[in-house]
Order: sequence, then structure tokens, then C-alpha cells
Amino acid sequence: MGVPQGAPIFPLYSNIYLNLLDKVWHKRGYPEKLGASLHRYADDAILVCRKSAEQALEAFAAIASRMGLTINREKTRITKLTEGFDFIGFQFVKRRSPKSGKWSIYIFPSEVAQRNIRRRIKYFTKRRAPMTPAEFVEQVNQTVRGWVNYFRHTNASQAFRGLQRFINTRFRRFLNFRSKGRGFGWRKYPNAALYARGIIYIGSRVIEYPR
Repeated sequence: MGVPQGAPIFPLYSNIYLNLLDKVWHKRGYPEKLGASLHRYADDAILVCRKSAEQALEAFAAIASRMGLTINREKTRITKLTEGFDFIGFQFVKRRSPKSGKWSIYIFPSEVAQRNIRRRIKYFTKRRAPMTPAEFVEQVNQTVRGWVNYFRHTNASQAFRGLQRFINTRFRRFLNFRSKGRGFGWRKYPNAALYARGIIYIGSRVIEYPR
């Protein structure tokens, strides 16, 4: 009680306290009885149900209530795998494979996660930001590298290409403004020139470091 959400210690305390919830769920045999497997990270949880989702949710809510906890009903919803859902920054969705035609689970960086990384980059990469190009590159690379490593084992090719275009555009406009150039600087600062200055390259889902 009283731990601020987002604090570094918050996930640890949540996992210690809510470990009991996991144990009770399995002790009562709910994965078999209700056909629902529980997956949890800190205070976020999902129930993957083969049977009644409503029944599984009420069983989960009952355990939480006995622990003195309240489920956030505004953030809780019942959905189908074909409609998809977000969990700890990932979007999970069941689709037919365009190659084999078989149903498969695809995992992408969620829309919220993509907006957040762009917002973070925007915060310190304004055209008038009081920094050198080298400092610009260092901050962007440090911010993006962790994000890419988190999502690199997902179906993230399209998201990575979109983020790469966003980064290149921000860096190009920054350089063009510093040199008092006109337009958007496409001719003066093509992509190759940006990579030569050390900006991170993630278009192929593999982080390449300048040599």
C-alpha cells in the first residue's frame, strides 16, 4: 500500500504479493476446470480461455477480492484472439498465415508502445534543441536500442521500418535547420549521410553499429 505506480520497486512488490493469486488459481485447478490459463506480469494479467471467459473472470475477481484487491473494470475486457489484445507492450492476434493459410499467433509492438517511443524521441529532438549532432545521435541511439531489443523477436518489421523513417526525418530536419538549409534536407542529407553520422539503423530488425 502506498507504492507509486511506475516506481522501480513496484513490479517486485506486485510479484511478491500477487504470487499468492497464482498459487490459488492453480491449487483450485482452474486451468483444467475452467479451461483458463493465467498469465501475469506484476499487476497486469490475462486469462486465455478455452471455455467461458465470463466464468473465468468472475473466479479471478473472487480471488482478488479475498486478497483485498479490486479489478480495474474499465481496463478489463473480454475479447477473441482473432480481435487481438495488448499485454506488456505487445499486441497478440490470431491470423491466417498469408503463405500457409494456417491460423497462427502473431505478435507485434502495440500501437501504444509505438506512440510512446515516438513521443520520447520528439521530446529531445526538436529542431531548436540545444545539442550537437553527436549528442543527438547518442540520445536517439540509447533510447531506441533498448526498445528495439525488447521487440526484436516479434513480427516487428513494419513497426521498425516506420520508426526508422521517423528517426531519419527528425535527424534530417535537425541537421538542415542547423545548417540553415531550405526545405526538408532530403538532397543534402540522404539516408546514407545520416547513417554515416552514426544514427542507428534498425530497418532490417538488426541493430547495426557504425564502425
